[in-house]
Amino acid sequence: MYDDGKDPKGFLEADVVLLGVSRTSKTPLSLFLANKNLKVANLPLVPETHIPKEIYEIDPKKIIGLTNDPSVLNEIRRQRMISYGLNPDTSYSSMDSINKELESAQALYKKLGCYVINVAHRSIEETAALILEHLGIDDYAK
Repeated sequence: MYDDGKDPKGFLEADVVLLGVSRTSKTPLSLFLANKNLKVANLPLVPETHIPKEIYEIDPKKIIGLTNDPSVLNEIRRQRMISYGLNPDTSYSSMDSINKELESAQALYKKLGCYVINVAHRSIEETAALILEHLGIDDYAK
């Protein structure tokens, strides 16, 4: 219900809020954590777009900033375009755009003072375990 920032009030009700640029596993991670009985909301970060005011009202401990290595993100995005039968060499997959997106996200994470996880070479389960540990949830099954 609160996937991709569809309802900003969900950020305030969530146990954890995931932020990240496109292809940082926000949605699958949200589903995995929701299956652990957590209320999860996520917001895709696109440079120069409005960040809902609710994000700034959340306890920073509940916010997780997801990032990725630029080269890994480039390959993921190129493969996504190919899977849609589209040209893999677009602004979406360009290293220049990716670096700008990641820098913009990193600046927001620093401003918010949130916990940041690089998802490159991590499974959803590994990333979820880091989030649960950060939240102080010892019992993985909650």
